[in-house]
Amino acid sequence: MSITLILSNLTPLFLGLASISAFSWFIDALMPEPQRPSKSEEESGAEAPPIGWRRGLVRLVGFLGIPFGILCLASLVSLLFYPVFFGVGHPYGDLLTLILLGWAALGLFLTPFTKISWAALLGLAAGIGAAILVALYVPDFIIAFVSLKWLVIIAFIVVGVFVFALFRWAEHLLQLICGIFGSRPLLLILAFAGFAQAIALVAVYLLFGAGGGILYFFLH
Repeated sequence: MSITLILSNLTPLFLGLASISAFSWFIDALMPEPQRPSKSEEESGAEAPPIGWRRGLVRLVGFLGIPFGILCLASLVSLLFYPVFFGVGHPYGDLLTLILLGWAALGLFLTPFTKISWAALLGLAAGIGAAILVALYVPDFIIAFVSLKWLVIIAFIVVGVFVFALFRWAEHLLQLICGIFGSRPLLLILAFAGFAQAIALVAVYLLFGAGGGILYFFLH
């Protein structure tokens, strides 16, 4: 059995787990923050109160949304490529399931990583790589006119800034998209719709031998 078939068959499980994590994110936003001690209380040695086991459990389930989002993304790719490998569509590959899987991948997996400045990291890596290449392969006749030190510095700055500017717009676009799909109200919709679809996919396949989940009940 191929990995593509396994990931496709496990789509309801991954979607259900992602929906539970999305609901945990929403619940965590509603729970009040622990009352922190004032400045004078901190000076007297007062410690901040713990978040409590209930909120800790909610945040743990929400944190698991990152690997669940990865699994949803893997299932989405498997369902999209399933016809290419097997010639027929998978029963779980209906439009609603694909949309919910993509939503879960964006909202749960990619959203936390948008807080990292990938453009700066890529620009730094590209600048260092360019500086190393210049230091190793610059022709000797050029070094006779310009110091190798300045050539390395120029290569680092020019390539680093260029790569940073090139990827900065993509980073802003990704933050905008993930900010929309990862918003709390939409995550609540994802939680209920995704969990209902996960159950419906299995129920429809076992009872009727068909796919489509929720859409099957409305279209048949």
